[in-house]
Amino acid sequence: MLLLSSESFENSLDIKLTAMTDIKLLLKEFERFAYGQSLHSAFTEILDWTLLPFKMHETVEAQQQALETYRTLPKTTQLVTLLTLIGDGSENFADPLGELYQQAISSGHNGQFWAPEHMCDMMASITIGDNLEDNQTICDPTCGSGRMLLAAAKINRKALFYGADLDITCCKMTLVNMLLNSLQGEIAHMNTLSNDFYKGYKVSTTLVNGYHMPYYIEFTEPELSYIWLRPVKQEAKSPFTTPFEPVRAAQPVNGVQGSLF
Repeated sequence: MLLLSSESFENSLDIKLTAMTDIKLLLKEFERFAYGQSLHSAFTEILDWTLLPFKMHETVEAQQQALETYRTLPKTTQLVTLLTLIGDGSENFADPLGELYQQAISSGHNGQFWAPEHMCDMMASITIGDNLEDNQTICDPTCGSGRMLLAAAKINRKALFYGADLDITCCKMTLVNMLLNSLQGEIAHMNTLSNDFYKGYKVSTTLVNGYHMPYYIEFTEPELSYIWLRPVKQEAKSPFTTPFEPVRAAQPVNGVQGSLF
């Protein structure tokens, strides 16, 4: 049995109480933002507004045009408050978005209960250990909000992280979590079991004024994905065109068939 000192227990309790306070405040601000619309549509709207400035456009003009849409948003103040809370709560690879979604939206619908963060940390430690090298790949084929990838990032944030999920909302949550923590890799909206691919997001960083700025590129071609399984190419066999000719031994074989037993 693992025994905690009184000081460690108090520190752990303080962290839990702080997290509970933060999620209550986040829920309150989210409900204020969602006033007049469904909670699910409001949550999706928050994800889309959060992802907008990180998307890589083909031209600078297209990027500026996309950012101009913020000016038409009637809930700018509430959105800024929410994004500030989400950003502050994401310190140390935490997942406030997933917690908000679980409590306000899914309520366990379709089995969408996320593993607690400390359980993800334990599973990452058991599976990976301490030897996660730079650029080594980590994949979660059912990533949910990305907690397992975040747990792996605590071991080495310089690895490459790949996640896939059938729920597009989950994919966007994981994408936001990766961008907020400047992680690199790919998130795929796909059916991992049937290998049906719908959309992918490549996540990377670029150096701007000495800072590693995260960005993502959206694509729909499955051939561009590192997660989608490519069909195995089989060489066509030549058709049978000539009759079979038995091969005769160079030396005659004179022997008697022996008994099997």
